[in-house]
Amino acid sequence: MLRPLLHPVCLLCCTTAPALAQWGPIPAANAPSARAGAIAAFDVLQNRTLLFGGNAGNELWSLANGVWTQLTPAVLPPARHRAALAANPFTGEILLYGGLAAGGTGQFADDTTWSWNGSTWTQLSPSTSPGGLERHAMAFDYARQLVVAYGGRQNSWAPNQALSATWEYANGNWTQALPVNSPPGLTDAAMAYLPPQNVVVLFGGRDNNGTGRDETWTYDGTTWTQVAVAGPRPAARAGARMEAILNRGVLMLVGGRDPVSMVIHNDSWEFDGTTWTQIAGAYGGMYPPRAEFALAHDYARDRLVAFGGVGATNMQFDDTWEFGAHFQPFGTGCAGSAGTPQLAVGALPRLGTVCTVDLVNLPPGQPFGVMAVGLSRTQWPLGSLPMLLTGLGMPGCRAYSSAELLVPIPASNGVATWSFDFATLPSLLGDVYHLQGIGIDPGWNPAWLTTSNAATLVVGY
Repeated sequence: MLRPLLHPVCLLCCTTAPALAQWGPIPAANAPSARAGAIAAFDVLQNRTLLFGGNAGNELWSLANGVWTQLTPAVLPPARHRAALAANPFTGEILLYGGLAAGGTGQFADDTTWSWNGSTWTQLSPSTSPGGLERHAMAFDYARQLVVAYGGRQNSWAPNQALSATWEYANGNWTQALPVNSPPGLTDAAMAYLPPQNVVVLFGGRDNNGTGRDETWTYDGTTWTQVAVAGPRPAARAGARMEAILNRGVLMLVGGRDPVSMVIHNDSWEFDGTTWTQIAGAYGGMYPPRAEFALAHDYARDRLVAFGGVGATNMQFDDTWEFGAHFQPFGTGCAGSAGTPQLAVGALPRLGTVCTVDLVNLPPGQPFGVMAVGLSRTQWPLGSLPMLLTGLGMPGCRAYSSAELLVPIPASNGVATWSFDFATLPSLLGDVYHLQGIGIDPGWNPAWLTTSNAATLVVGY
């Protein structure tokens, strides 16, 4: 682990071309079981992400502070899957509509409309509604303060019965809109609201021929308009998910499946109202690739949160992912006289902020520790990583970082804090660094050194 000490700026200068890559798994505790077809929305009244249904169930879960909790309100909508949610960020109301009823009945859920107010589900009774729908798309229109629903299948098991109807929910009632133009009938399209343009955006889906589509449409409350996209755009897909990233004024599209080839996509794309841009790099998608997962926009942190879905072999997932700056711990430390040194994030590596990481469980009397910062977690000059350091006088310790940079960090009472100020430079987005702490522990082993676990930092928003 011994290297010349360099200034942190030198490390940033030697990085490779960055990528806008910020997807990463988070170690959320008590996760729901694996599932596909679940839906999610952000509960602004309780500052948490809600997950409903999946696998034709009606479980309700919340994610807050890295912990999943199953909620058991007195009333729950009946079990279903392939329904849709739309969240009103101003009032906190979350609207649920449709889905395929559970129990093998073959009935599409037309039990009017359900509303969540932060603690209770209420079955509403609008005088008109779209009828039994599944595989439809829904989004909340911020400017017009209403919910927009498009497409889906209505009470039919015929293979290609995709609808082209647009419905709006406001003031307690559904109204079928009569736009001048409309997309073709579609199921499993992705839809979200793009605030800078004041339009609902729809992408992809499966048409009445069973073919995946790759068109982009916008809806302004009067008409649907097909966007004449110049340059690259996502491949045709169904079952993808799309949400806004507010501080950048773009939509993010991720995942989905080509309904003809059945290939599941792992790519992510940003849409600014005119142009699609693919997010490149190793952190550009969720792994394994998936479709029919749940995706929500955490308004409080302006981060995207995803859960579960189905993969290429029809395997279902129970993992939680977020898009944004990341601290991803891995590996194990080796015990010293004060316990096993550990890394703990203080502030994530976001542009325009100071990232901090604590190295804890150092000997209380030591005035400093060392942070190894590397560009690789698989190779370093001594060979492959991780590497057991017994031969260097550190039995039971392992190296996890390539350690191009060793930074001494002041310690007090067994805690040392590494910090770095990430400038507001978009070129840094997606940069990846691998950290590992080193503790000085005189007499504990021949090298007088111990190591912590490691962590990957992904620079983001």
